[in-house]
Amino acid sequence: MKKTMTIILAAVMVICCVAFASCSKTEEKVLNVYTNAGFAPYEYLDSTGKVVGVDIDVVNYIGEKLGYKVIINDIEFNAILNEVSKDKFAVGAAGMSKKAERDEVALASEVYATSVQYIIAPKGTFEGEQVKLADAVAYVAGASVKSFGVQKGTTGADLVAGGIEGTEAKVIEYSNAIQASNDIGTTVAAVVIDKMPAESICKGKDNLQCWSLDAEMESYVMYFNKDNPELVKQVNDILKKMIADGLIDQYTVKHSS
Repeated sequence: MKKTMTIILAAVMVICCVAFASCSKTEEKVLNVYTNAGFAPYEYLDSTGKVVGVDIDVVNYIGEKLGYKVIINDIEFNAILNEVSKDKFAVGAAGMSKKAERDEVALASEVYATSVQYIIAPKGTFEGEQVKLADAVAYVAGASVKSFGVQKGTTGADLVAGGIEGTEAKVIEYSNAIQASNDIGTTVAAVVIDKMPAESICKGKDNLQCWSLDAEMESYVMYFNKDNPELVKQVNDILKKMIADGLIDQYTVKHSS
C-alpha cells in the first residue's frame, strides 16, 4: 500500500511540475520588436552581428519596465507595419516618422525624437550647409547616372519621388541607406535619408559629404497593433519619463560616438 501511495504521489508531483512549467511558459509575456538594422544610430549591427542602437535600448528598457521578454526581428523596413498589424504584442521601432498613412494601419506612440531629411553626395558637390530640394534634383538630373538612392518605404523616398516629377532624375530603392551610399558614383548620384543615419554614413566615408534638405521637420514614433491601445498607453507613460530624465538623449550620444 505504501509503495502504491509513493508511486501515486510521485506521479502527481510529475504532473504538477509539468503543469507548472507549462503555465510558466504560457504566462511569459513577449514583445516582438520589428526593425531594420541599417539606420544608425537608431538600429544597426555591431561587430558581432547583433542588432543594437537607440531604438533597441529604448524597447529593451520598456520591456524591462513592463515585464516583457523583448525579441528583436530585423526585417525589410517596408514590411514592418504589416508584421505589427498581425501581432497584438508587437511594435515597429525603426526611426519611423509619424505619417497619416501609417496612422491608418497602426497606433503611434508619443514622439520621442525629431529629424530632417539629408542628402549624401560626393564631397564638395554643394556649397553651404543646406540644399534646396530643387537644386538636389537638378544635380542628379544632370549627373551621368541620373538616379537618387533611397530606402524603400521611407519619408525620404516620398520626398524624392515628389521632387523629381517632370525631370530626368529617377529613384532606385534599397533595403537601407548604407547599401545605397555604397553605390554613389556608380549606380546613383546621391542618397536621401534622415539626418543621423546620413551623418553616420558620411563619418565613415572620406569621399562623401551630407547636407540638410529644405524639408519639414519629422517626428519619430513607434507603431503598435491597433488592437492594443492599453500597451501604447503604458509605453507612452514610460517614454515621457525617459524623455524628461534625458535617457533617450543618453542613448543617442552613446550610439553616435
